[in-house]
Amino acid sequence: MGACSPISTTSMNAFGLAPLILLLPVTGILFNGLVGRRFVVANRKTGEKWSGWFATTMVLGAFLVSILLLFSLRSNDFHTVVVPLFSWINIPAANLSIPWALQIDTLSVSMMLVVTGVGSLIHIYAIGYMHGDPNFSRFFAYFSLFIFFMLILVSANNYLVTFVGWEGVGLCSYLLISFWWDRVDKEGVPMNANAGRKAFVVNRIGDFGVILAIILLFWTFGTLNYQPLFSSAVEMFVTGEAVQFGPYSIPIGVVLTVVTALFLLGVAGKSAQIPLYVWLPDAMAGPTPVSALIHAATMVTAGVFLLVRSDVLYELARESGVLLFGLVSSPDLVAYVGGLTALIAGLIAITQYDIKKVLAYSTVSQLGFMVAAAGMGAYVAAMFHLIVHAFFKALLFLGSGSVIHGMEHGHHEIAHGEQDDFDPQDMRTMGGLRHKMKTTFWVYLIGALALAGIFPLGGFWSKDEILAHGSENLISDFILLVIAAFITAFYVGRMMQLVFFGKPRHEAAEHAHESPPLMTRPLIVLAFLTITGGLLNLPFFTRIWAEAAHNHPSGIWLGLEAWLEHTIQSYDLTEEGLLHLPHTPIVLSPTVALLSIVLAVAGLAIGFYVYRKRPKTAADPDPLQRTPIWWFSMLPLNTLYMKVFVAWFNRFAAWLAYAVDWNFWHDFVHDNLIRDIFVSFADFLANIIDAQGVDGAVNGAGKVTRSFAAALSRLQTGHVRNYALSIFLGAVALLIYFLYFAR
Repeated sequence: MGACSPISTTSMNAFGLAPLILLLPVTGILFNGLVGRRFVVANRKTGEKWSGWFATTMVLGAFLVSILLLFSLRSNDFHTVVVPLFSWINIPAANLSIPWALQIDTLSVSMMLVVTGVGSLIHIYAIGYMHGDPNFSRFFAYFSLFIFFMLILVSANNYLVTFVGWEGVGLCSYLLISFWWDRVDKEGVPMNANAGRKAFVVNRIGDFGVILAIILLFWTFGTLNYQPLFSSAVEMFVTGEAVQFGPYSIPIGVVLTVVTALFLLGVAGKSAQIPLYVWLPDAMAGPTPVSALIHAATMVTAGVFLLVRSDVLYELARESGVLLFGLVSSPDLVAYVGGLTALIAGLIAITQYDIKKVLAYSTVSQLGFMVAAAGMGAYVAAMFHLIVHAFFKALLFLGSGSVIHGMEHGHHEIAHGEQDDFDPQDMRTMGGLRHKMKTTFWVYLIGALALAGIFPLGGFWSKDEILAHGSENLISDFILLVIAAFITAFYVGRMMQLVFFGKPRHEAAEHAHESPPLMTRPLIVLAFLTITGGLLNLPFFTRIWAEAAHNHPSGIWLGLEAWLEHTIQSYDLTEEGLLHLPHTPIVLSPTVALLSIVLAVAGLAIGFYVYRKRPKTAADPDPLQRTPIWWFSMLPLNTLYMKVFVAWFNRFAAWLAYAVDWNFWHDFVHDNLIRDIFVSFADFLANIIDAQGVDGAVNGAGKVTRSFAAALSRLQTGHVRNYALSIFLGAVALLIYFLYFAR
């Protein structure tokens, strides 16, 4: 654990540049938020370039800083470096001190590279995609704001600052999903606004679990900083120290099991796991760059990041042997939730016609693979799939945006400005696009094959590592993931057949054309990363190679594992004998690899075969509509959410709006209490206090003064004899006073 001890310094290497990670996106926010719109309004052509490229340049700058931090960590022997920014919360009476600091380690830098690297490519793509949008600069202000909060989340050195980023990306998700808030569907329902609201509400459920977990951690350990907290947890676990909750003494294993279970609730919300996955597919109503950046490559992986960052807590909970409700440990519960999510979301994806919703449910399914891997203790495998998935899923989402862009322009050519019910995202209206959009087809094909797990693309290696780990440690979850892998390949084959092969099923597909280079060039870069992504953590092909590499460590074999093991403390604790981290194979398992390849090829082939001839037109039924699998088109949890939760929420919201807010607060409290009491009190002040009291006192004083003056005026006769008498009487009075009273 010594290699993970933080070094509070900013003087060595490039660590002094770490604050730029946050300052550069803030500069982009300020530019587009304050002056970007003026540039666009003044001259749209040059204004869009200034707005879009300025935001993109700031993210590229953050990416370059991330690269410098990577090399700085290597030269620093991978020791964690904490870069303090300022003292944030300091309450001595409560023994609470929470700094705002950046933790630079191999895990945080890996996430920084993904967020800023993939984010830069999506920014470039968005410049072309959002061309002509009336709120162009506002979009990029939101985009930069998201990058800012995501970098806070992954770079924080304590749970509370991480939660600030966690909530910030949730806010940005709402803003970006609802960006086209005024768009309505065929029934006039504001789909984007509703989708944003749905994401916001569902994520609050998960966030409640994270808040409770953070409170419980602070109560238990007296700190929220990662390194002191993890060290205290290990020490309390080794010594068997219990946690006092008033008169109750709770074993540390029970506390950690509850904390990690609460974290799972937050992960289910942010990373779209059962039962809180229902918000992610609706989020596809937002612009395609939003889907690619937030809901495929970065934000939804925040839950996976939280699991990996909290590896010590999960492994201590596993080691304690405490079972939730006497049934399952919290890490195994994480694994099973991930496995079930991967399977069910894959089944739902088969029933979708919207190209972005297929990818959305695919994202939910692949997030299930990552969560399952983390739950099984394969933290490097989870991060490996997270990174590679960011490459190929961003490629697929941006590729789908290119397809939609081509379909919209094709429809524009045939519609001549007339409005109809044409949906450019409906795969039933596509077909034959490989001839119309050749660049998009080839890069999309690479992303699709990587998603299916075809050798030797990056998706094959990352998914194979998760399956290999499951085959040795949790066979029931392995079976769920194997079935999910086959289903993934099937819906990929279905999607490719419907979109790119066969004949066009609509005139818009017949007239579709390739997207501009500003949109296709980022796709080519992402395709290259998808092809080479597997090199990040290639396994050893034989035990001889593994032994040779152990004696002479070099090359690219298990590079990501060698990089992340400096941060994932469970490795060190296992070597010390304090934990028993589940073993992840470092040598390629021929059986699992062959099974993975066979399932991928079979799924693709069956998907192509089933959809090779039908549907011929957009009106034809789906070949699978008569099969039992079509039951998943009902989207059980989503239907439950819409009919029960949303209906209840809408009734509750209406009651709050009309009964509580309008009738009670506005009519009764405001009109009857506040207004009437205020008016009555004002009348009392004006008519009684002011008119009769203040005016009466002033007028009365005037009357008394006039009466006294009138009485005195009678003494002023003008005769000398009267004045002489007055002097005489005064002298007599003084004489009497001195004789009788002044002794």
